[in-house]
Amino acid sequence: MTTTEVILNYAVIQGGVFVRKKLLHDIEGKSIVINKRALDLQLSRMIASGILKRTRRGEYLLTNINLPEFVYQPSDKEKDIFNKLKQQFPFLDFCIWSPRVLSSFMLHIPDIGYTFVDVEKDGMESVFHALQEMKLGRNILLSPSLKECEFYLTGSDAIVVRQLIGQSPLTMVDGCSVPRIEKILVDAITDNELRFASGSEIYSIYEYALERNNVNMSKLLRYASRRNRKEKAERIIITINNDKPQKQIYRMDYGSSRAKK
Repeated sequence: MTTTEVILNYAVIQGGVFVRKKLLHDIEGKSIVINKRALDLQLSRMIASGILKRTRRGEYLLTNINLPEFVYQPSDKEKDIFNKLKQQFPFLDFCIWSPRVLSSFMLHIPDIGYTFVDVEKDGMESVFHALQEMKLGRNILLSPSLKECEFYLTGSDAIVVRQLIGQSPLTMVDGCSVPRIEKILVDAITDNELRFASGSEIYSIYEYALERNNVNMSKLLRYASRRNRKEKAERIIITINNDKPQKQIYRMDYGSSRAKK
């Protein structure tokens, strides 16, 4: 691994802002052979090339040339379901979305027709029964197991009630609470309902999502930590970085259009 790759990987894990002293400590802890002089020389070169900015003595920031914000657009059906639930449960935190949004980041497009209603734990059963009473003509599943997902969700138009983790990255679109891209990307790692995104596909999802959208890495890793998936998310990002030339590593994670091959 080159000095540049070590710096970039560390910067990604730190959410874009890092301290030289802590970077050196990390390098020593991993027994990476890079001396201080070589590190300082490369930091200076990366500042000169515009990849890094020095924010204060010993602290650096990966430059951010903004990519478009990802915005999940709820369908009319999703808006209708959300509004009906909000009328019944005005003080309950929940969001609505479909995993079909991942299709645009995938090489192999699965048959996805189901919808998620992610709701705080104490309200899950109440929302589940409320959805059943709406007589939507769709299977309503409550925290399905992996086997249940394989049986009921393939090619299905079901609604899945799942637990909403506290401090999930959410936003409002057309009056509906929907996930930010950081939540979608973290959920795609090992959720039972998103097994189609496993294996090599998860790397394609992250690569395409990161190079096309402005992803808040700090928010993503913070949410991943709450879901005990921080190490997995970091490993995916580092693997993608190691497969890219220097400029593509930077642009994929922090901002400009994709570097031409």
